[in-house]
Amino acid sequence: MDRGVLADVLLELDGAERGIRYLQSGDRETLISYAGLLSRAKGLLARFQQQGLQAGDPVILFVRHNLAFVDAFWACQLGGLVPVPLSAGVHSEYLHKLTAVAEKFATPFLFTERDLFLHLTKWLNGNVPFGQRVCVLEEIDHLEREGVLHCAAPEDTALIQFSSGSTSEPKGVVLSHTNLLVNIKAISRAAAISCDDSTLSWMPLSHDMGLIGFHLVPLFNGLDQILMDTDLFVRRPARWLETAHRYRASLLCSPNFGYQHYLKSVSAPADSLDLGNVRLIFNGAEPVSASVCREFAQRLEAAGLNASAFYPVYGLAEASLAVTFPDPGSGIQSVRIPMDALSMGNAVTPAMPSQRSLELVCLGHPVESCELRICDQNGWTLPEYSLGHVQIRGDNVTSGYYQCPQCDESAFVDGWLDTGDHGFMTGRGLFISGRCKEVLFVSGQNWYPQDLEQVLQQMPGIEAGKVAVSALRSESNAEDLLLVFIQFRRELDGFVEPARRVRTALTEYAGLHAHAVIPVHNLPRTSSGKLQRYRLVQAFENGEYVQVLASLQAFLPCSDSPSLESGVSRQLLDACRELFPDQTIRSDQNLFELGADSLMLLRIHEEINARFPGKVEITDLFEYPTISSLAEYIQGQ
Repeated sequence: MDRGVLADVLLELDGAERGIRYLQSGDRETLISYAGLLSRAKGLLARFQQQGLQAGDPVILFVRHNLAFVDAFWACQLGGLVPVPLSAGVHSEYLHKLTAVAEKFATPFLFTERDLFLHLTKWLNGNVPFGQRVCVLEEIDHLEREGVLHCAAPEDTALIQFSSGSTSEPKGVVLSHTNLLVNIKAISRAAAISCDDSTLSWMPLSHDMGLIGFHLVPLFNGLDQILMDTDLFVRRPARWLETAHRYRASLLCSPNFGYQHYLKSVSAPADSLDLGNVRLIFNGAEPVSASVCREFAQRLEAAGLNASAFYPVYGLAEASLAVTFPDPGSGIQSVRIPMDALSMGNAVTPAMPSQRSLELVCLGHPVESCELRICDQNGWTLPEYSLGHVQIRGDNVTSGYYQCPQCDESAFVDGWLDTGDHGFMTGRGLFISGRCKEVLFVSGQNWYPQDLEQVLQQMPGIEAGKVAVSALRSESNAEDLLLVFIQFRRELDGFVEPARRVRTALTEYAGLHAHAVIPVHNLPRTSSGKLQRYRLVQAFENGEYVQVLASLQAFLPCSDSPSLESGVSRQLLDACRELFPDQTIRSDQNLFELGADSLMLLRIHEEINARFPGKVEITDLFEYPTISSLAEYIQGQ
């Protein structure tokens, strides 16, 4: 069969015994063959069509369960509907993005779960924008009928992938069947995927690496695949490699923070695992840290994990997924470059031992059907070892954004798409040095600073235009450290309360931890009024705010007297002080006011569980958010 559209790929697998194993919480596993998936998707398509959906209609997929997501995705493909995947959750971050995306469509249709829909209805005070165009998973009784299949064309829209970074104005990347199939074939060839491979992923299917890289690619190749719920990995990261051991998975993936989470959370001896079957372990979706990869490989060496299996890659939603892949088995190759050499057009040379440097990882060469060039500000192609804008073009690259001509105008230059990244090419391949569009990579997610600034400006005492959010790359190049700068011209003791509110707001809105909240006399701007965030970061790097941050500590309330603390409270305080060494912590301290993000909450729970095994669930931290109330809860047990 000529597989010209995605639906052809699944239809060709009718009768295939291989399929998908879904891993869920509570040690639940569900195995669905590809033939079974086809049958389920046809039934769900009939339900969609009964509700009036026709070819070309957008379907927003707002579900947490992988099995339901996959069924709905393929129902869309079979019926010519356009899936619009979104990360699903009950917090305002998710609901805000859902409504922002829904408003971009004239008649959006929502596929979701009952509790998510109830939270959305409550959050919007009953003014849900979908009307009757909603299908709730729990209200589907049976799927006996089959939907009417649609013959799509290769140039038709197969998927709209909305950017994960912007919550106020998300951009929809429009991908055709040709875009996706060209990239899927290129990925398969570059990674030398064979019928002997099998895949395992905990990445959310709303993410392009999860959906395209570790669902569509293995399905295209007829491989067995395992999809683990992301929440299961977050709560029990050991299950990830235990599953790889149990089912002999050969292809794994994770962004950088996933490797960090495993290293911090799992203490079990590696020799209890056998990972000798792992051929490639993809590292992408955010900057790749060579030091984290080396630590991970060293920890798992006893399990038979070959360090050369690490596979650092570069891609983006606008490219369907993959832009550059290294040769399989080449492992981590890196170079250290001087921090002060990261300027456009500069010739890049290795750093001297005495220089402050950044270790960058080689991300390989462009995959088939994708071209890449490095350009200066004027669009002139630069030679190797020259730092510039990374631009791409090819049959895998989107033709544009959904109903956003201004986005197209700013992204495309003479037929080339500007990725928004800075980097340079060598004979070894591509090296990415930074992001010129100022997207922040924090706690495993992309954030636009403007969105976070908008949230903070809604707080009392924070004026519009008087706050700047930026980030500083950590020394290990593993993550961005979130920095918040607030224009403040009064006495320093008056800044304590605004700083506390900023930390709380970031945690409640987005689950983010602010590395530092800093008062500044002025926010630097260009002559046209554009905020210059990079100058604030440079000042922070140069130590210009060390004194003011030290002075702020003097105005923080004194910690509790040890004589007033119970033994339980003392142990909880010790745990939190170890995790937040730069902050003064009291017994009545609200953990969320510390700026604890979701990964930090996991670490807090792990420390508490080590001292009081089985006494506290992670959800209890939300019900008993202060150290004193949590101590009383533990004592009451």
